[in-house]
Amino acid sequence: MDNLSLDKQKLKFQSRIEQLKEELELAREELELLGGKEQTNVTPSIAPTLHKRGYLFKWSDRSIGWSGSKWGLRYVVLENGRLSYYGTHNENAARYGVMLRGLAVRDDGWKRNRRHTSRNGQDPPLDEPGAYFFVFSIYERQDDTGSDSVNNTEIVPLLRFSTPSSAEKTQWIQLISRSCAYCETDVFLEDEAARIAEMAKRQEEQKNMAMIFPGSRDEILKQNETLPLLYFAPAVQPSLTNKRLPSVSSHAKRMDHAQSSTKIRRSTSFQTKSANADLDKVEARSKRSYPASKPMHREAASSLLSPDAKTQNFRGFLNLGILVLLVSNTRLLLDSIRSHGFVLPLALPSLSDVSHDPWNSVPFITAALFQLGFVTLAFFIEWMLSKGKLDEYLGMVLHYMNAHTALVMPAIVVWTMIDKPVTGFILLFHAVMTWMKLISYLQANEDYRATRGQHDDPAHVFRRMVEDLDLHEAHLTYPDNVTLQNMLYFWCAPTLTYQIAFPKFPRVRWWKVLTILSRMIAVVMVGSFLVAQVVNPTLKGLLQDLEAAQGQYTGRIFFQYWIKLSIASTYLWLLMFYGYFHLYLNLFAELLRFGDRVFYRDWWNSATASAFWRLWNMPVHYWLVRHVYFPCIRLKLSKTMASLVVFSLSAIMHEVLVSVPFHMVRPWAFLGMMFQIPLVALTKYLYRAFPGSSIGNYIFWVSFCLVGQPMAVLLYTVDYQFKKRMEDHFDQAPP
Repeated sequence: MDNLSLDKQKLKFQSRIEQLKEELELAREELELLGGKEQTNVTPSIAPTLHKRGYLFKWSDRSIGWSGSKWGLRYVVLENGRLSYYGTHNENAARYGVMLRGLAVRDDGWKRNRRHTSRNGQDPPLDEPGAYFFVFSIYERQDDTGSDSVNNTEIVPLLRFSTPSSAEKTQWIQLISRSCAYCETDVFLEDEAARIAEMAKRQEEQKNMAMIFPGSRDEILKQNETLPLLYFAPAVQPSLTNKRLPSVSSHAKRMDHAQSSTKIRRSTSFQTKSANADLDKVEARSKRSYPASKPMHREAASSLLSPDAKTQNFRGFLNLGILVLLVSNTRLLLDSIRSHGFVLPLALPSLSDVSHDPWNSVPFITAALFQLGFVTLAFFIEWMLSKGKLDEYLGMVLHYMNAHTALVMPAIVVWTMIDKPVTGFILLFHAVMTWMKLISYLQANEDYRATRGQHDDPAHVFRRMVEDLDLHEAHLTYPDNVTLQNMLYFWCAPTLTYQIAFPKFPRVRWWKVLTILSRMIAVVMVGSFLVAQVVNPTLKGLLQDLEAAQGQYTGRIFFQYWIKLSIASTYLWLLMFYGYFHLYLNLFAELLRFGDRVFYRDWWNSATASAFWRLWNMPVHYWLVRHVYFPCIRLKLSKTMASLVVFSLSAIMHEVLVSVPFHMVRPWAFLGMMFQIPLVALTKYLYRAFPGSSIGNYIFWVSFCLVGQPMAVLLYTVDYQFKKRMEDHFDQAPP
């Protein structure tokens, strides 16, 4: 909000304060004319108790009810002399708010619940649960009306509510009538003036803080960097100036009412009762319940598709987009089947080629078993250190040698002995995870040893910060945590950062395990179908076109196959995310009762590239923060340099995971990761320049899914096929 709008807001509040002061003086003069005695039973001591919140059915007088009157469930709030209602208790801004000064409440009796069926077929008694709705209305009180009129059925209600509980209705009526009486006193005017002054003070303080700390706005934006929740525009925050006054009575009319009043009535003057308790009969005979002059246009409001609309929920358009996406992609799949046939292999892999030498025939299994040996060796080294049987320096050297060997040895096996890229990637991927777990295990236990018994012992901090622990682990300290069972649990747990104990669920829910397994089977089937039916035929067509063009990678060929692969690669990437981060990790979490299952956050709402890298892979993010970023900060590196180190290490590991299984070193994955650094700077600048906009989110989706993924597939496919042809050429060449 700029300075000009703040000044205008301040002038509005000052004008409102002056008007309330004039009302207060008029009320005091009326009190003096009455002999200085206040005639109302509302006192300052009970004013704060006039509040109530709860759900009621509201009469929608501008909607057609096919089975009678239209009623909608609303969250109603009565406080400070105002009655407001919200769609739900989670909404911030009230949909309607009315000041009760000059109003009254009427008991409209009861209304039959047409969906309730009586047992004997006759009208049920009033005390039968669910048989009736008990109705009351808020209307504008006329000065010439009798104080306790019960025959005033020809009113135009400003608000009408109902509840299935008669006692609830009685309580609402009593509190509203007392609030109406409270609003006619000078106590209310003083409270209102104090509230207006307090709001003006807060606005002034906010303006001063923004001037003193000009960067505070940017710091608030940095904390989120995601899109607003289900809104394409910032949500309207509740404020006093946004409250709507009732359509029948404006503020000027209320002022005239206050000036012309000759006496302040008792609270019973603000409560009336309908002559006929059956609301259906009253509505049938009434000429004023549905008057032809009833206003339908009651406030200034923008169209729902306008950026300044109060509420913008596009969930229906989202459902339409999903249907259009399904229909269009089904057509693409049918075209692929028509062009290439049904190419998905249905035969199961044969195990007849497995010999008795697992090192040569099944290097994957052999290397995977070696990972268990490295984990066991890490436990043994830590156990020796915890007992003081091994020198600290020597023990840490052995720890790091063991951890790095756990990464290097599988990489050598994949490079030299495993020809299939997918098999090699799976082995190397788990080797990288084991390496990260071992680094975290040795560094965390080193910290536990260094601070054991001190005031800042991490074990004491651990007990204060971690919840939902098993009883036998709640008071676990170093070196009691150094057990083989503890180490193996950490190795299998869906986390990369070690701690003494982890939050846990009380039991394994086997029905959830079966549900996850069934979903994993479905994800694998859909992914396999997309690869066999869409990706492989597209890549074969690419290679054929390259052969026809004599190996020249023209712009037309690149653009054509980039467009063909962009959607399929996006689907595969989303399936990979869902299958691994949501299903695979949750499967192990459920089997191990692992409690913290926030493996990802809402990265799909990322408005900056940095937000995506923080949110999409929480285990890796935690590991990089604790074991790379913070150590760089402790080495006196700047935050920028520490972030550069983090991105560089991430880029190297991405390149290793791709180049080693393909048996070729190419810089594409490394360059793609390093490109994130200028992309982070660009998207952060755009987010600060246009806060809450979707520009950064569009850039994120285009750069990661529509450009980055298919481009990487094209580059690595061409290089890999060229490498294979060169190998075949040398193999066939005469010696």
